[in-house]
Amino acid sequence: MAAVVVLLVLNGLVAFNQIRRLRLHTNRVEQSHVLRQKLDSIESAVITAEAGQRGFLITGQESYLDQYQETVKTVDSLVSQLLALTEADPAKADIAIAIQPLIRMKMEELASTIIVRRNAGFEEVRRLVAKNIGKRTMDSISKQVDQLRQIENRLISDREATAATTYGSVLLTSLMSTIVSLILVVAVLYLVQRNRQRAEQAEATIRREHEQLQASLDRNTILELENQRMGQYVRTIVEQVQDYAIFGMDDQCRAITWNEGVRQVLGFDESEFVGKDVRQLIFTPEASELGIPTVEFATAAQEGRASDDRWMMRKGGTRFWASGITSAVKDADGNVIGFSKVMRDLTERKRDEDEMAELATKLSEMNRRKNEFLATLAHELRNPLAPIKNAVQLMSMSESRPENMELHDTIARQVEQMIRLIDDLLDVSRIGHGKLTLHKDTINLRAVIASAIEASSTFITEKDQRLETTLCDSEVLVYADPARLTQVVSNLLNNSSRYSDSNANISLTLSIDCSQSSEGVACIVVEDDGVGLSSDRLEDIFHMFSQVPDSQGRGDAGLGIGLTLVKALVELHGGTVAAHSDGVGRGSRFTVSIPLAPKNAVAASAEAASRSPVDARPFRVLVVEDMRALRMVMSRLLERMGHEVRVSEDGLSALETLTEFDAEVIFSDIAMPGMTGNDLARKLREHPDWKGTYLVAMSGYGQLSDQAQSRESGFDEHMVKPVDIVKLRELFEKLTQAFPSTS
Repeated sequence: MAAVVVLLVLNGLVAFNQIRRLRLHTNRVEQSHVLRQKLDSIESAVITAEAGQRGFLITGQESYLDQYQETVKTVDSLVSQLLALTEADPAKADIAIAIQPLIRMKMEELASTIIVRRNAGFEEVRRLVAKNIGKRTMDSISKQVDQLRQIENRLISDREATAATTYGSVLLTSLMSTIVSLILVVAVLYLVQRNRQRAEQAEATIRREHEQLQASLDRNTILELENQRMGQYVRTIVEQVQDYAIFGMDDQCRAITWNEGVRQVLGFDESEFVGKDVRQLIFTPEASELGIPTVEFATAAQEGRASDDRWMMRKGGTRFWASGITSAVKDADGNVIGFSKVMRDLTERKRDEDEMAELATKLSEMNRRKNEFLATLAHELRNPLAPIKNAVQLMSMSESRPENMELHDTIARQVEQMIRLIDDLLDVSRIGHGKLTLHKDTINLRAVIASAIEASSTFITEKDQRLETTLCDSEVLVYADPARLTQVVSNLLNNSSRYSDSNANISLTLSIDCSQSSEGVACIVVEDDGVGLSSDRLEDIFHMFSQVPDSQGRGDAGLGIGLTLVKALVELHGGTVAAHSDGVGRGSRFTVSIPLAPKNAVAASAEAASRSPVDARPFRVLVVEDMRALRMVMSRLLERMGHEVRVSEDGLSALETLTEFDAEVIFSDIAMPGMTGNDLARKLREHPDWKGTYLVAMSGYGQLSDQAQSRESGFDEHMVKPVDIVKLRELFEKLTQAFPSTS
């Protein structure tokens, strides 16, 4: 029957659709006729107006203008109706829009000739008409009207043909529907007969099933009795539970069951509890005032359950921290008929959690103070290091005797070691708090290893150790931060040098291992024949401040943060680092694995390497620094680099100096007495004459927050003391490219 109904509905829908299409095409034909009539009306109106105008021009009698004036009143309305009829078709709308100004021009021409005839006479208007302006305008109107009429004629022909086709389809569809309906009637009769036979079969089946149902009911009766017995067991068990208060309530939150746990957790006997409103017994006055009981039971009714982890109240008003669940009990129709509640006393655990939270807060505060201490320590250490390093760089720019150069190299090495130690301490702190930002790019590890070897060469050379490098022939491209990977390799080389004797051998190998992943990994292996490691130290060697006992008494164990930093940086790049040693006194091997970049990647350093260095031009530079030694050394270093330099000891004196010295670049300390460097930057950015001055912050504080604060104040760049001469040269090369000529 369902199929019959569906077929009838489908036939009806098809017939309806065909009739609707026929009506649609008929409407479109009617619209086209209306549009043609409107074109005829417009053309007739213009001709009528022109006839009235001509009669007046020839005779001068005003009566000829009556028909003209009536036509002028209707022509604008006819054009507006034409535009409305064609707006749905862009092609016809364009023609209708073109007709509108032509008709307006024709009406203006008719009106102007009438005025000339009245004022200047027949001969003057005859000469005006002889110019054929009106005729050309009328020809243009007729051309546009004919073009639009031709479009409509074609559309009428097409639409009439489509309507005829649709009409034939309607007839055919009606015939088919009649045939299908007859077939369906026959089918329905057949189905009725068959269903009667099935009904008789179903009756016999029902009799059999009734007998089976009776047997099933007998079994269910037995099961119900068993369930009642099991329910009694469950109630007995629940009543004996002492650690949990388990009870039921009606829809008004009155207790209807009780167990031993209610006595132990809440302190109520059965007679004191059953029949009472639970909301008044166990919720604290503060919770009741806030409407918490109402919210809890409403949530349970709506969502099925609600948590009640909060302070609750025992008999007598004592409070305890309760943890439990309130659940809604519903009938077969889903209506709430009551609630159940399970809760227990977790006061001791709550106290422990509160103590742990307090401890965590204290630890967080101690950690914050530690970070502040490290930042302050770095600042205080960098300040005296800055003039020392700059003085050493200044000495390197002058010719010195060999014995002085040896002293110079020793000082330079120790300064660099001190700077690296400070940077490592701060980096470990940043990584621990997730504040270390990686500047990743596709880089060639061969270049990274070259930079690391250059950074560690002084330590290796100082101990007359030999470094052997084995690099694979092809490029090894990884997506990483080049500065941080250089730091990783350099720390591994320094570690091997520190824990190896003089004249020892250190090897560095770079290779590609395609067995660990589909893309492959780059493997950097640093191996030495130094003090080695016991097997139980292979993991904790990467822990903070972990050091290897040195039986040889080398006295250069370091702080134990280098390998910690290596592991953290490698893992930030998605890689791994592993230590291996055959035992104490048998050397160590450290293997770093970094995922390779995709095969189609191109090293970012290739473009940079192809650029030629730029010779920096001299700049006018002002150094603002309250430390006299650094102020003096910095000025001499910049002068040696070819720049015109002035110095100021604080922000106020810098502002005075700028009134007579037009500085292009200003290096300023941040932590200065009186006016700080940030205050100075803000004042300079507010002054119209100094807005374009390039401001460089020099500070012993190098945290990301410090750099962000300096940039917010108006500094263009933030350099951490001590400032390296290489970075100074790069800065002035960059400024030369941006500002090639002096202002």
